Order: sequence, then structure tokens, then C-alpha cells
Amino acid sequence: MKMSKHFKYQHRLQQVIFYLLLLIVIIAVAVLSNRYFFEADWTANQRHTLSANTTEFLRSLDSPVSIEVFISPGHQYQKAAENLLERYRQHSQHLTITYIDPVTQPQRVRELAIQQQAEIVVTGQQGQQHVLDLSEQSLSNAIIKVSRSNLPKLMFVTGHGERDIVGDAAFDMAQWRNQLSITGFEVQSLSISKAIQNISADDNIVLVIASSQTVWPEKDMLQLKQYLQQGGNLLWLSEPDTDIGLHSISEYLNLSFVPGTMVDPNAAKLGLEDPRFVIVTDYANHPVTAATSSVTLMPGAHGIQLSDAESDWQITQLMQSQSDSWSELADINLANLDNLQFDEDLDIPGPLMLSVLLEKNLAANQKQRVAVFGDGDFVSNLYLGTAANLELAMSLVNWLVAEDDAIQIPLIKTRDNQLVLTDRQSLLIGLGFLVILPVSLFIIGLCIWWIRRRR
Repeated sequence: MKMSKHFKYQHRLQQVIFYLLLLIVIIAVAVLSNRYFFEADWTANQRHTLSANTTEFLRSLDSPVSIEVFISPGHQYQKAAENLLERYRQHSQHLTITYIDPVTQPQRVRELAIQQQAEIVVTGQQGQQHVLDLSEQSLSNAIIKVSRSNLPKLMFVTGHGERDIVGDAAFDMAQWRNQLSITGFEVQSLSISKAIQNISADDNIVLVIASSQTVWPEKDMLQLKQYLQQGGNLLWLSEPDTDIGLHSISEYLNLSFVPGTMVDPNAAKLGLEDPRFVIVTDYANHPVTAATSSVTLMPGAHGIQLSDAESDWQITQLMQSQSDSWSELADINLANLDNLQFDEDLDIPGPLMLSVLLEKNLAANQKQRVAVFGDGDFVSNLYLGTAANLELAMSLVNWLVAEDDAIQIPLIKTRDNQLVLTDRQSLLIGLGFLVILPVSLFIIGLCIWWIRRRR
């Protein structure tokens, strides 16, 4: 077919216009992509996205925070550090991020006592924090700690046989104390009289009664009651069959403790031989338990019950035992735990409340918060790392000091996508590929050949 000059001219003109428009589109896309940013995380567990709590906290950040990353150019962790910190930069203008080569700036390394590559130093109005791992949980908690206007304090009462917050024994709580210090709490261990003396109006303080074993003197009990009447926050960890003389305090809080020790037959499902380990799966809809990713384990707990008296407390029944549990009132034979049975004439049937949160509105938009637990072992050195006990403990103290932004900074974990097959399943799959599939293809081919031949 012979084309006229006019047709050739139109064809070339169309080509010129097409390439010109294509160039304009490419330039426009380049300009828009430089001005606007869009990112989508399609991973199964959203491991490339900051949690909602972190992003909300960063948007509310109103004080400058500097982040220094000590990493050599080309290091294997450089890309991971840059990706993590870029997510933080997108949500706050108060973050200043600086990358420092430890080789070229040894003086700064010595000043800050840097220990490793990819170590991060976060500096704010409350001092400095070192972050040794590239995780959202560690970095967010460090930013929260240095940016707090008033560092919250936990005062652990001593003098009545309480757990030691620096002891390494299984009963003690040194591990929890370390976690509290890392995440931005000032932790002290004082007698009730010294604790009351050290409290000022500007302090954000929680008094902690960690499993007292001996009776409180009348003087100490009165000081504690006065502290509560003045709007003080309290965490009370109680133990079964332990009368410590704080009946007036429990009456003030409109609650009492159920006698006996909780027994949970479901403990065997987790491979626990001792039925005194209470498995908690039933949580109230509350920010404290919203940060708890799985079951919690309460070893050697007792129940809590509320009184019917009128109260100005806002009450949340946070956790309760399962329906087939009970409070064992008889003496428990440790050598014969397998034969523990519910006695309907003696024991108290479940479900029973294991923890309660109380909240009261005070003047000037302040709130008084109290948490009472029928167990203290769940934060001990022996059991803090069990199930979701640590998550519960950390979110609990953040709620008590009204640091709701810090309640849930989850640790994003890679899902276990490993496929585990039994020997029988592996054999069937092997036979399928080696025998069944080839034979099936051969039969199909033979049938097609036979049909075509008959045609």
C-alpha cells in the first residue's frame, strides 16, 4: 500500500505529539513523586509500619528530641537503621536524626560510651537513653522516657516482708525493676513513712505494695489510708491466706479478698503439673489488657470480690479465672496435687475476679488510679517472662501513671511460616510427585491419543 505525503506527515505529527505527551507525563510523575510520598505495607504482620500508639505519640511530641546513630558507612545494619528512623521522621518535626561514623568521630564515641555498631543515643529534656537494638519497642520507649515532662516514680513500700526489687531470688522482682528503669520510670524502695515524706504535689507517683508478708502497724496503715484519701495512686499485689492488717484499706476501696487459693484444672493444657497456676484468658475491654497479646499466668492467686456499698470509684473487673476453676479452702497437699477435686460443700466455685482497677476523677482534670491484684508472683523473677506477664505488668504501670500513650508499644515479630510435616505426610507428598503425578499424566496422554486415533 502506497502512502501519500499528507498521510506520512500526519503519522509523523502523531508520533511527535505522542512522545511529547509521554515526556510531559514522565516529568509530571517525577515532580509529584518528589513532592508527595505514599507507602503501603503489604507484609502479613505489618513489620514495616509503626504501631498506632507510636504514631499517635510522635504526633503529640512537643519537645525536641535528637537521635544519634553510630554506624559506619556500608555497615550491614545501615539500611535497616535508615528505614526504621525514616518512619519516625515522617510523623514528627521535633526529631533530629544524625548518623555518625564511629571511625571518624572517636571523641564522640568516648563521650557517650558507645559499645557497638548501630547503637542509638536518644537525647531529650529528661536526659539520654541508649538503644542497642533496632526495634520499634526499644526506640519508642527511649523517646518516651527522654521527652516526658515529669518522670513517673514507682515507690515500693518496704518493712512488711515485701518482695525485694533488687534481689535475684525467684520471689524477688529485680527483672521487673530493670524493665521499669529502661522504659522511663524512676524506681525506689522506701518505708511507707519515707515514701509519704518524699511525695510532692508535682510528682507523678504510684505506691506499690508488693506482697506484704507481715502485719502492717497501725501507724503505717493510717499513713497509707491518708495517702489514698488525698488522691494517691496505688498498686496492691496481695497473696492468698495472708492477713496483713489492711482491712480498713480494702473497705475504703469497697472490696475484699476471697479466702483460699485458686485452683485451675486448665493448667494441665499448658503442660503445668501444678493446678494452682491460674490461666487467664478472660479480660475486660480495657487499654491495659489491650496491650496483652496472649494469656497470662497467675501462680498461687486468690480471688477478689466487690462490696455492694455505694462508691464513687469507676470500677473495671480486669481479669477473672475460668468457669471451671475454684478457690480451694482446704489445706493443699503438695505431694498429691493430681487428686485435687472441687468440694461443693466447702470450696468457692469460679469464675472469680483476680484483679480490679479503680479510677476516680479529681480536681483540675486529674485522676486517681488504683489497681488490686490477687497475686504478686506474676511479676517475680521466676514468672515475669512467662506468657504475657511482662506485657501486662508494663501496660499496668503506664495506666497507673496516666501514661496511656506508652501502654501499647508492641514488639513486632516475624510470623513463623515454617511448615512442619509428619513422616506420613512427607511420604504421601513424595509418592504424589514421584508416582501419582507421572502416572496421571501418562494416563491422560494415553486417553488423548486413543480419542484422536478413533477420529
